[in-house]
Amino acid sequence: MTTLPLPESFALTLRGYDREQVDERLAELHEELRLLALDRDAAQSQAEILATRLAQARTEITALRGQLDRLCRAPADPAAVGAKVSRLLTLARSEADDLVLAAQRRAAALRAEAQDAVRRTQAQLRAIDEVLADAESVLDEKSTLHVAA
Repeated sequence: MTTLPLPESFALTLRGYDREQVDERLAELHEELRLLALDRDAAQSQAEILATRLAQARTEITALRGQLDRLCRAPADPAAVGAKVSRLLTLARSEADDLVLAAQRRAAALRAEAQDAVRRTQAQLRAIDEVLADAESVLDEKSTLHVAA
């Protein structure tokens, strides 16, 4: 982000002003703008990380759905195999179902978390942009008042 160039100091006028007070206030505003820009950049970075996590969760869901489809297309017939193998197949199906359900729940939770974080980050970015706009407006007003004086 580029910040507004701030004048080193203002020229004294006939009526004058407290140069130190104005300079301190301008320094405070400049620092506040810098911190807000850092906050905004951090929020954008966090949003990008969460978006990446969401994409990974979606990829994992797609892979798990593919595995589930393959398993469902060619199920083994427990009646055609021995009792021990039949129990193993039943257990394996049950575990596979549990794994798929757990993965779906995990993916849904990650999606919800990422979407919530994106909403919070967007709200923070809007608030930061509003504060930056207000600060720039204040600086513009001070510059206009100074030029007029």
